[in-house]
Amino acid sequence: MEPLKIDSGTFTNSYEFSIISLVNNWDHYQLMLDSFKKKGFNEENSEFLYLDNLTSNNWDGFSGLNQALNFAKGKYIILAHQDIRLDFDDIDDLRGLIKNLDKLDPSWAVLGNAGGSLDLNQKFIRITDPSGCNQNYGSLPAKVETLDENFILIKASSRVGFSNDLKGFHFYGFDLCQQARYRGYSCYVIPFHVKHLSSGVKDDNFYYSKKILINNHRIKCKTRFIRLTTTRICLSTNSIIAQLANQKFILFFLRKTKLYKLF
Repeated sequence: MEPLKIDSGTFTNSYEFSIISLVNNWDHYQLMLDSFKKKGFNEENSEFLYLDNLTSNNWDGFSGLNQALNFAKGKYIILAHQDIRLDFDDIDDLRGLIKNLDKLDPSWAVLGNAGGSLDLNQKFIRITDPSGCNQNYGSLPAKVETLDENFILIKASSRVGFSNDLKGFHFYGFDLCQQARYRGYSCYVIPFHVKHLSSGVKDDNFYYSKKILINNHRIKCKTRFIRLTTTRICLSTNSIIAQLANQKFILFFLRKTKLYKLF
């Protein structure tokens, strides 16, 4: 067998869009599918995939959607709640928004219709849900650090996915954005208007998941010293520690005294 040379035209996607949902209510899901098809998503340009949670929670927002991403054959992968409806914008609106963002920032990997940035007083939203009709907050498109899970679009070529060491049905939009960010990609809220039949439930599982998420990322981002085969480095979110600890003489001192183990 002759080796295959890889270039930009070697691989093609079977579909333009893959639409993936976690489903525990078949009626809700069927109505969601109907709304997509009325807005131009059909068997020629899209594939529709679902994870079966009809009788029990076999799949969650992390491992389940990671598994689904492996099956998706679309150029763009949409993760959609079963209770969203495309009552407003259509497939051509979405195509236009993607095209504009390709020009604005070719390094984007994930898009959504609601999210937040590093500004604790700012959120970006384009949605209709029980909290209000025709919500439109912030100047869009907007680069963000997290996205709401009701509607998320992933550029398949970015190969971003979810953490393997988290589980549940909350905060996977945040986690996905962080994974994209670690890989050098950016995430945006775009003005793609959908209707969401719920506005989210902050129950005990929500707050438990929040606690686990914070601890998980705290461990991943903590200051640490690493021995590479050819050098030694210190990684830290603290810029002062990162600058000082990577000075050759300080790193040598920390290594000899083993004080680096205190971090």
